[in-house]
Amino acid sequence: MSLLVTAEGEIATVSFNRPEARNAISRAMWRELPVLMSRLAADGARVIVITGESQCFAAGADIGELIAVADSAMADDLSSAIADGIEAIAQVKAATIAMIDGPCLGGGCLVAAACDLRYASQMATFSVPIAKLGIVLDQTNILRLAGLIGPAWTKELIYSAATIDSITAQSIGLVNDYFEDKDQLSEFVYRKANAIAANSINSILGVKATINSLYGPNRDLPEALRGPTAGEVSASYHSADLKARLAKIFQAAGEQARAAAENTKSQT
Repeated sequence: MSLLVTAEGEIATVSFNRPEARNAISRAMWRELPVLMSRLAADGARVIVITGESQCFAAGADIGELIAVADSAMADDLSSAIADGIEAIAQVKAATIAMIDGPCLGGGCLVAAACDLRYASQMATFSVPIAKLGIVLDQTNILRLAGLIGPAWTKELIYSAATIDSITAQSIGLVNDYFEDKDQLSEFVYRKANAIAANSINSILGVKATINSLYGPNRDLPEALRGPTAGEVSASYHSADLKARLAKIFQAAGEQARAAAENTKSQT
């Protein structure tokens, strides 16, 4: 299963589970998230922990599915699936905690940002490399990131497509705290989850609703002052720029693989 779900009392855990793809989130997984979040809350989960299997949180959206986008209908479907999946996590009627070990990239980083709390191991790395691909990010996710780390760091991460470690992530507010290893991280997260679950869900959801209402304050501004539209976001998923950038990335990866193979061969 690509999404593993376990529950113990009022605490549920959702784990990305595609180790062969570094837990890249497929369209089917994005589509499953809204249904799953709703069901877990309805079943009484007060805290939902979101994590990844095999020492990786999630390496973003599935690149193979991006490559396969051939027309505007496919682009609309994929972009809306991603937006709906992330928003379901942000709006679920429960407290959410991202437990991050290993790469937390692209869409995976946006999932973590949509959670109420984020904790990481020192093995965690973070990146939103949309500018490398030519993808346009919707305004809700931009504002959500800016609400966590401020406009300057949001611009730096996205403009440069840089990867940062958990120490830097904590210093800028992307994660609440970090821990030496996965065991310490897990112990802390579930202790925190139990403490939250013992508190009033009405108090928690009141705070969550108020803070969530701050992400999207420019929706009522004149069109010229708004962020990217849904159409602009979708169009970027099948643009010539994205196709060219993907081709360049795969070409570079192939050249690195051939160079590594030749180097190994020369040493034997």
